[in-house]
Amino acid sequence: NDDAFAAKLDTNGALLWNTFLGGGSVDHSRGIAVDAGGNAYVTGSTDSHDFPVTAGAYQQTHRSMTDAFVTKLGPTGSTLAYSTFIGGDNLDQAYAIAVDAAGSAYITGNTDSIDFPTTALAFQPHHAGADFSGDAFVTKLNSAGSALAYSTYLGGSGEDDWGQGIAVDAGGNAYVVGS
Repeated sequence: NDDAFAAKLDTNGALLWNTFLGGGSVDHSRGIAVDAGGNAYVTGSTDSHDFPVTAGAYQQTHRSMTDAFVTKLGPTGSTLAYSTFIGGDNLDQAYAIAVDAAGSAYITGNTDSIDFPTTALAFQPHHAGADFSGDAFVTKLNSAGSALAYSTYLGGSGEDDWGQGIAVDAGGNAYVVGS
């Protein structure tokens, strides 16, 4: 089975550290962002019920065959500042991540879950896709990885919608691209 990984290279391309992320099943990392302190924020998807999560994480239980994950690694890659699942009762995959100056993580991807976690006053609180199709999602985690600042679906009533890239500006506004 596949494991996700994260690695840090110096300015000359020499490997400074490398670590695997995963459990007993398939794990894919698809996005990485780094904050001013050198912490690496990794996102992707996991089929592993034993994927490493931390105490106090937003979602400590794997809920479906595939859940999205967000992991914050310390500057040396040897510690988990936090690690959490994000998902509902169906396929959930994260594809991109950005981090703001306060250490909040912004994640986007695709979900088939009609119960993907959304927050009060979400732009789109309900899944809009047709049966067996997914909506994009945009989720902002607090700096501790313990709560959602906001989370919303982003999709129409047709086939799959995918959030494939995300950026955040100095004012905390998220910019999402996809298909």
